[in-house]
Amino acid sequence: MVDKTWELGRRAWGLAALALLLVLGGAAVLAVPYRHSLSTARAYEAAPKTRGIPAVVRKLENYSNGHGGTYWVEVAGPPSVSGRITLDDSGPVLSRLRKGDRIGVVGWHGRCTEITFDGHVQQTVEAPTMIPGLYLGVGLSMPAAGVLALYTAAWLRRGTQEPTRRRAADGFPLTGKMIAGACVVTVVSGIAASGEHESDPLAFVVAWLLLALISLTVWAVQHRIRNRRPG
Repeated sequence: MVDKTWELGRRAWGLAALALLLVLGGAAVLAVPYRHSLSTARAYEAAPKTRGIPAVVRKLENYSNGHGGTYWVEVAGPPSVSGRITLDDSGPVLSRLRKGDRIGVVGWHGRCTEITFDGHVQQTVEAPTMIPGLYLGVGLSMPAAGVLALYTAAWLRRGTQEPTRRRAADGFPLTGKMIAGACVVTVVSGIAASGEHESDPLAFVVAWLLLALISLTVWAVQHRIRNRRPG
């Protein structure tokens, strides 16, 4: 029993140290790369819009299997835009293109950031608007994971002080599960905001609230179904 208590205490201190590192790491991400990526994205969004450099579609790939896909267009034109341009989905431009179509390629600081066709505009994977959402998700999920680690450490410490209770048999407490769920929602929200090229932090907040509401609704329905089952 003494050995088990010592092992639980050692794990608790290790998790507490991990929690501190996660909180500091998240603060560093928010303070440096996130702020830099957000200012870059806002500078890009504020730049005067152009019709793009004319180019001709030579090849294109618009393939999705439901879990991912390959999206790119290869164009011929001036050296600054010629070559393969990668996108993160099929619309609204890529899905309309055919070989031989003439499109516009918007360049910004040496990057091909947008393609235009028939009045439609689609950002490429090189557009700086993708990055802030990812950094914000990482920067906020790391402290959230730190809170989870700290909560778990406190839970283990209570286990060393209450050796006669079979705490582990009851499973991880609901509070810890909720914190873990918040971490997952934060990560997914960052991915969703980036996938939509939304650099405004408000887009992240809206995505977080929607995903949290959906997750809570699913959990509540499952909980009710489970309680209705005959014991």
